Amino acid sequence: MNRPARLCRIFGQLLQARSASLAAAAAAASMVAAACTEPPPSWQKLLAARIAEQYPDYRVQPTPDGGLLVDRPGLASVPVDVNAVAQFCQRGPRDCNYATDQMLLELRTR
Repeated sequence: MNRPARLCRIFGQLLQARSASLAAAAAAASMVAAACTEPPPSWQKLLAARIAEQYPDYRVQPTPDGGLLVDRPGLASVPVDVNAVAQFCQRGPRDCNYATDQMLLELRTR
């Protein structure tokens, strides 16, 4: 079970255990279900949004293999290996920030 799903399940159990009445438990369960049913965004979407935020003139397109293709005005298009950046991001925020910054620098200088 992935981390967000596990956290939603635990949060839901805590709310249900602490609710004194059936109505309060039902309300808490519905709030948790509403908050936790939407799947988290993919790494592809997160990185595409980050590129678009940093470089508004660049056009970012998803590729069938899960990567991204960044079209830069006046420059060659650059592929981005989303899985490589995602592996760093799974190691923690410091590694994730480093990998994301390096990716953004490569887009500007390549």
